[in-house]
Amino acid sequence: MSSRRVLVDTGAIYAFLDRKDRHHREAVGFVKAHLKRGAAFVLADIVFSELMTLVKARLGPQVAIRAGRALRESAAHLWISLGEEGERETWAIFEKYDDKEWSYTDCAILALARRVKVKTVFGFDGHFDQMPDVDRVP
Repeated sequence: MSSRRVLVDTGAIYAFLDRKDRHHREAVGFVKAHLKRGAAFVLADIVFSELMTLVKARLGPQVAIRAGRALRESAAHLWISLGEEGERETWAIFEKYDDKEWSYTDCAILALARRVKVKTVFGFDGHFDQMPDVDRVP
């Protein structure tokens, strides 16, 4: 995959959606700049699942449905499935780095980054700064 592709973390999309989130302005600015360069976001199914649960709980079902539809219909998002191989690799990472506070989804993003050869993750979670093979933006 091209260096113009960036894996997306749940918190980054949530920050983009929620105007009250402390990273909202930074998220909007990054997304606009990234899209202006003609780049794309790689969205994992596990991130989408986590995002829909979070948005529904915090912002309500209608916001979750609108956001979900927008993500599903956007040409700027390339969908990727964790799949059986990805789940095995995610579990291996989760077990290996038991000294870290990485969520299972964080581990899945690292597994997918390695599989699809995308080194950059759009996120505000400092856990990505601890991960080998991954650079967090912005």
